[in-house]
Amino acid sequence: MTTIPSASQWGSPTASKRALLIHGLNSSSLTFHRVASMLAAKGYLVVAPNLLGHVLRMPGVDFKVQTLADDLLHYLQAAEYDIIIGHSMGGAVVLSLLKYLPKTRPTSVVLIDTSVELTADQIAARRARASKDARVHPNLTIEDHLALNPLWTREDAIWRSLEIQITRVNNQGDHYNGNVPWSFSHLFADRPAAATLTILIADPQSNAYGASKLENIAKFKDIRAVIVPNTSHWIQHEFPEVIVEEALRNIKE
Repeated sequence: MTTIPSASQWGSPTASKRALLIHGLNSSSLTFHRVASMLAAKGYLVVAPNLLGHVLRMPGVDFKVQTLADDLLHYLQAAEYDIIIGHSMGGAVVLSLLKYLPKTRPTSVVLIDTSVELTADQIAARRARASKDARVHPNLTIEDHLALNPLWTREDAIWRSLEIQITRVNNQGDHYNGNVPWSFSHLFADRPAAATLTILIADPQSNAYGASKLENIAKFKDIRAVIVPNTSHWIQHEFPEVIVEEALRNIKE
């Protein structure tokens, strides 16, 4: 079987401004439907690819984040983007693409709740939590998602339910195993001087991993870190306007 690239698109193909949105592990391009719609309303052509091994795409030759990034390289070769956004593991994919960005063209880069460093113990804890969640909440319905996530819209819940249903059984484990150690902070050094980098972090009060994410990036003084209050890992569902505002703050109209 041949792996065929796939993507979702919003806005006019003739728009002069462009945004590239990259989803995370066990997700899809449609996780960004609200962020993308807001950017399209502001005159952007928005493209959101589906990663290898997601949304019925076959996996690549391996599960390395760099392999996921290399599969998207043709998007950067075909056009230049004013905004690039990545959620969760998609943020690590974005970091792996920094070295390919134009050296002088301003680019606003936003990572959404991305873990740039994970220890073996932290990965084991996440595996255990995912296993527990699967036992406690098997076969979540749309109504279940809405009950568990009161800030989500029905469309958020519909797309998330579909993403879970079509996810490969071993997808999470394969990607963790394919990226040992889980370490991407060294890629900050690949950021071109003309690009700005912002990392949005889920509220540590409501997300068990928020504090460690903030600690891992605190030493990088040229990176803007923003804690988004009252959020879970799914900031794009809960406060998409915050993502858009942060993406646009570094864009000169």
